[in-house]
Amino acid sequence: MDFSWAAMQQSWREFWQKLSRPQKIITVAAPLLVASALTVLLLWASRPQYVVLFSKQPVEQASSITAKLDDLKIPYQLADGGSTILVEQKQAAEARLKLAGAGVPQGSKFSFDYLNQMRLGETDADRKLRYILGLQTELQDTLKTLSGVQEARVHIVQPEPSLFTEQAKAATAGVTLQLVPGTNLSDDQVRSIANLLAASVEGLTPDNVTIVDTKGNVLSDVLAKSSNPAHLTGSQFQLQQSVEDNIRKSVQNMLNRVVGSGNTAVAVNAVLDFDQIRIIQQTYGPGAVVSQQNTSETTTSGTAPGAVPGTSANIPSYQSPTGGTSTSSSTKTSSTENRDTDKTQKEQVVSPGAIKRLSVSVVVDANSETVKQIPLDQIKAVVASAAGIDPNRGDQIQVAAFPFDKSDLEQFNKQVQATQARQRLMFYAASGAGALLLLIVGLLRLRAAAKHKRELKQLKLAQEAGANAQTVQEILLAQAQAEAEAQARLEQKKRKSAEEIEKQKIKEAVTIYTRNNPDEVANLIRAWLSEEK
Repeated sequence: MDFSWAAMQQSWREFWQKLSRPQKIITVAAPLLVASALTVLLLWASRPQYVVLFSKQPVEQASSITAKLDDLKIPYQLADGGSTILVEQKQAAEARLKLAGAGVPQGSKFSFDYLNQMRLGETDADRKLRYILGLQTELQDTLKTLSGVQEARVHIVQPEPSLFTEQAKAATAGVTLQLVPGTNLSDDQVRSIANLLAASVEGLTPDNVTIVDTKGNVLSDVLAKSSNPAHLTGSQFQLQQSVEDNIRKSVQNMLNRVVGSGNTAVAVNAVLDFDQIRIIQQTYGPGAVVSQQNTSETTTSGTAPGAVPGTSANIPSYQSPTGGTSTSSSTKTSSTENRDTDKTQKEQVVSPGAIKRLSVSVVVDANSETVKQIPLDQIKAVVASAAGIDPNRGDQIQVAAFPFDKSDLEQFNKQVQATQARQRLMFYAASGAGALLLLIVGLLRLRAAAKHKRELKQLKLAQEAGANAQTVQEILLAQAQAEAEAQARLEQKKRKSAEEIEKQKIKEAVTIYTRNNPDEVANLIRAWLSEEK
């Protein structure tokens, strides 16, 4: 197959001439549409992504921020009526650093730096207040560095010291956290925040720290679990968490299959018995015989021969009732048996960690169509069976229906879908560009291979004929000359064909004129014949 440029052009012309007009339009329009679509997709996928730089800013602050961004020549966009400022994702970190260096946005926040300044007429109470405000600001900045925390507010209450211990009040603190959408703090993170505040504020304990998020969820409830009487050890607390997590996951997985994922929330609180009990049971049996003794004794007694002293012997008229000698005998038998004690002792140790009391709370989405079709009593019964609720030991279960707030989840899902869509478009664009590039490279390689094949064929012919390099060159020149001569003959043939066509046209014109004017043609022929004579 010839892959030369001239052959490819000739093949393309033949293919194009065979196409109808609609096919020609489709053949031209289809590649243009595909190229236009790829171009649009590439431009759309490569457009800059904007992220939130500052949100919920007052008008004055937003104005100063945008003015500074204009000075820095950083493009930005406004949202939420101008209170939210967005910049390109790749310039977000640089913009924050430059704005912070310029002192924008400005706020009325206190810092420890203000404590270095002495104020005229300031009292100890004023200075203490400034210290607390500065401590709150520093703690807020520290909490913002934690993973998953977007904004933080800290409020510290330190009562005045009292001379009487029973009247002294402990310090308290409240923390409000704005979390990154789609992020939840773990129990360890909540405890670390409470311990951080307790270590930073004098007289504050983790039990007196209340932590909530902007949705109104009390995150510090987990602290109550670790503040039980007799303070659980690390291994005991991990065992309690493991039991609660296993029950919660089991119930949650079951509810997800019944009412769908995201329509239920399960909370489990388990109180475990960590007392180790040892039970000893002793049983006494008949025992085994060690020794045995049997004793038998026989005694015989009677009257001796001769006179018998007494009444019968001294009174002649008295006669004995027996009429002779009397005798008596007795037998005594005793048996002694010694046995060893037969005792069986059974010892049983009950390991700690048994569930002492269990509480399960289930909240379902009242807006879910699936939940509306299932009575809450059925859900309660199924959850009680799955969690192993035992009323005899004081277990409790509560099931309630409330509408769920899924705005953050929807926003997160939209972001994920947008990211996946961009990735798919970029993949399709890259695949199309790669396929086009491979096609072009393949055509070029085929053309080069065909050219190389022709050269090898010509060289082989020259070698078979025994020609040297000069002969090969002469053959090539002769071939080129032959092609030129053939082209010349073709052009000459084309010219002869044009002359023949012209003669044919003249002949047809003469025939038509002769047919229409026979008399004039006859006179003309006579004139020619007379001239020849």
